[in-house]
Amino acid sequence: MMKNFKWPIFAILLSLLFSFNSFAMENIMNGDFVRPTPLNESETSGFKWTWINDASCVKFTAREKETQTHLLKMYEFGMLSQWAENGTAEKANIVSRYTYSGKWSQSSEGIWSFEFDDKTIPVGVTKIDGVLYAFTGYGELKADYEYYDGLKTDADGLVKADSAEFTQWLATQYLPECTSHE
Repeated sequence: MMKNFKWPIFAILLSLLFSFNSFAMENIMNGDFVRPTPLNESETSGFKWTWINDASCVKFTAREKETQTHLLKMYEFGMLSQWAENGTAEKANIVSRYTYSGKWSQSSEGIWSFEFDDKTIPVGVTKIDGVLYAFTGYGELKADYEYYDGLKTDADGLVKADSAEFTQWLATQYLPECTSHE
């Protein structure tokens, strides 16, 4: 008698499991799914977006000590999602960089940060208006941020390119000419 009772319960549990999955997929199937982008990401989500090259903008968990090198490794391992627009059912359209301009802002604590017009932030060494800055994983300029092995920023966030080894490394990095505006 107990054996006959187990099969209906098992069938009910399976049908509940599969029906839940179909309800969860309803937005995607109806075309209501909104792919996350820097333009629609919530300020409180804990995620930020940055460009690792002109063709790849990636979403990452914001951390104070985040570096561009670490983000690049995670991207190469396929651990970061890219900025893409809805395309066909088979493939989304990856967004290419269209702006190199942004603006500075200062928090109530006096910390300077930079945000590009497409709502992405710089991470690591970035050239803005011809000056090299080192930004934290929050897009901020802070003292003691280590932007290269043993090289740290002062409170102004300026990069000191006085080592030959650092200069060689810098030549291999993605450093577009960015500008600021008010």
